[in-house]
Amino acid sequence: MHRSGTSTLAGTLRAAGVEFGAVLDKTFRLNPKGLHEAPSILFMHQDLLETNQGDWHDPPAEVVWGKLHSAVRDLFIESRAGVPVWGFKDPRTLLTLEGWFEVLPDLACAGIFRHPAEVALSLSQRNQFPLDKCFEIWRVYNERLLTFQQQRGFPVMEFVGDAARMRRSFTQMLEQLDLPAGAEALSFYEPEHKHHDRPDLDLPAPVAALYRHLQDVAL
Repeated sequence: MHRSGTSTLAGTLRAAGVEFGAVLDKTFRLNPKGLHEAPSILFMHQDLLETNQGDWHDPPAEVVWGKLHSAVRDLFIESRAGVPVWGFKDPRTLLTLEGWFEVLPDLACAGIFRHPAEVALSLSQRNQFPLDKCFEIWRVYNERLLTFQQQRGFPVMEFVGDAARMRRSFTQMLEQLDLPAGAEALSFYEPEHKHHDRPDLDLPAPVAALYRHLQDVAL
């Protein structure tokens, strides 16, 4: 989900040796170490959602891949031929994963989530969305995260401001992904990456229940 530590996760994976290729790594206030997103994947995913009458903040009920989107995906994969360990990051991937599994059935995944109130406030301030819309976006994305995690058993962690806990979670995640948990990777996260303290907001009941389920499966 957007505003949930995905850039920190991607930066850690890159520092552990996963090749991401050319990415959006320009620093700015909300992402001080860059987005770590391949433009071709970001724009393809966004166009795929719009083609299915949706958007990143208005997920379509169903995502049908067209020939152009499949071609961009396949060319991206072909460009990684010979690269031992490569990856990509884009929160929209949660809405499009079926199309990736179609051609990469053994694709390894790693997930991260954040307290829904923190995400809702961050989105509301950045995009001027009402809070109820922000909570609904969080629910849709994270329901898919939980579903895919239960189906495939990949590691998922919570994005928090506790540096020691984040280090433990990243260590476990890298070990499960057979990546080196070296000092460079484990030092990528800095507590300053987490901008918002937890706001005092009442969570919608389905959102609160989903958050508890995610905590149950988290590292």
